[in-house]
Amino acid sequence: MLKTLDLFAGAGGLSWGFAQTGKFHIVAAAENNPNAQRTYLRNHGDVRMIPNVVGCNFAELSTELGGIDIVIGGPPCQGFSNANRQKSSVVCMNNSLVKEYFRAIREIRPLAFVMENVNMLQSDIHRFYDTADDHEEIERLQIELRNDVIALSKHEIHGIDTLPLVQDCEKLTETILPDKLYTSLHILYKNKGSEDRLKKYIEKNDISIINQIEKYLTDIPDSVYIQYNIVRLRAIQDSLSRAQNISSYSEQLSELIEYQKLLLTAQEIYDNGILCRFEHRANTHHTIAIVRSYSVLDYIHAVLGSDYKQTGSTVNARWFGVPQERLRYIRIGIRSDLAGDYEISLPKEPAEIPFITVGDAISDLQNCNVSYSREEHGIDYSEADLPVSEYARSLRHNGLLYNHITTKTTPEALVRFKALKEGENFHKLPKELIRSYKKPERTQNTIYLRLDSKKYSGTVVNVRKSMWIHPKLDRAITVREAARLQSFPDRFIFEGTKDSQYQQVGNAVPPLMAKAIAENILKYLPVNDE
Repeated sequence: MLKTLDLFAGAGGLSWGFAQTGKFHIVAAAENNPNAQRTYLRNHGDVRMIPNVVGCNFAELSTELGGIDIVIGGPPCQGFSNANRQKSSVVCMNNSLVKEYFRAIREIRPLAFVMENVNMLQSDIHRFYDTADDHEEIERLQIELRNDVIALSKHEIHGIDTLPLVQDCEKLTETILPDKLYTSLHILYKNKGSEDRLKKYIEKNDISIINQIEKYLTDIPDSVYIQYNIVRLRAIQDSLSRAQNISSYSEQLSELIEYQKLLLTAQEIYDNGILCRFEHRANTHHTIAIVRSYSVLDYIHAVLGSDYKQTGSTVNARWFGVPQERLRYIRIGIRSDLAGDYEISLPKEPAEIPFITVGDAISDLQNCNVSYSREEHGIDYSEADLPVSEYARSLRHNGLLYNHITTKTTPEALVRFKALKEGENFHKLPKELIRSYKKPERTQNTIYLRLDSKKYSGTVVNVRKSMWIHPKLDRAITVREAARLQSFPDRFIFEGTKDSQYQQVGNAVPPLMAKAIAENILKYLPVNDE
């Protein structure tokens, strides 16, 4: 048995697939999310749980466990930006976790490693910035750097030159609004195009915003840069106090938010130690940061050198019998003293791909009662009253069905559900049902998607947030149904809050795909059955 360490393990889909080969013994896992930890430990048993990879002494861990043969895992890597953050974020420090993953490889020197990541990792989008902390290492490794530009603002900040401000970290910091006030104003700004949502938000929060502004305006430093905040905040405060329409202060609100976004981006550059030069864009007064960056793959090659023979490619979960189109970048490395002169490879797209549908995955659960509470204790489903596909039969487990929980459907959502046929999404809804959306044309195709029972699904994410709809029933799909689409067996039980369970499922590596990758890497490794 090959002793295996799973880093950034999540709920444990990758571990589960490796364990199912009977050749890998999971001895330790690293995961910092408490709910995912609980799920992992419930399903994988006696495993050393590491709460955080940062600062972990992997060489010492390996010694304590009598050696580690294989390191697997999916370090988060979100590239230059993370669109889900409310503030204007140009840097996601999750990128540094990729470096932690390869620090583990260097310290442990396992026989092999497997890294799973988003398909775009191999593209030129996912790059690291040159920072003060890493600069000497990058120069030592002779990694190629290129010049890049971070635009601090999409629009010019009229009437003020922000370049001297962003060049002075102390002045920059004192000019940024308090988090709570900025968040309140940003929500106000986001809702200004939706009359219904704006009205509800103002009715609930106008006094709070007025008081927050008053608190900020009391005893603040005086400078031309802070005056820019003050003038616009007073206009917003006055209009809210008089219950005036947002049109009376919309311009001031927009200017203030753009200004603060610029400052927050500059602050983030400072906070992350990014080496840069602030300057004006040619022929304009737009402030930009000139930075340098390097590719993730260049870093991996440089930091491991000739110690490992590596290869990487994109694989699709559907190739391995998962009823889902899910593209992931897989990178494997075999220690050079084992690989010898052999070329190593990953699974290729087969000539015939198993056609497993959404219906194959979940139709046998259609008549099972769903729960709306995470406290449910499981339901009896030992006798299916609907046809059971070969795929579903492979996942069923005698006894109770767990995690068959979903979100309660609001009256508004139910009307939308009923209006959609299988395979249709938000963009097929009549205009009168989407008036509450500020920019409906920009809504993703995965929102309000009624799954098609005769096709495989798209990439499973947090389907609660996307509001995926059951093919036949007017309700959101359950955690268990989402897990079926990911190829988790029914005996795999998810712990934590309802939303956490959905998120764990969406983040996971499909076990069937993980098993195929594990079987592929076994070709290059010495294995004993002890």
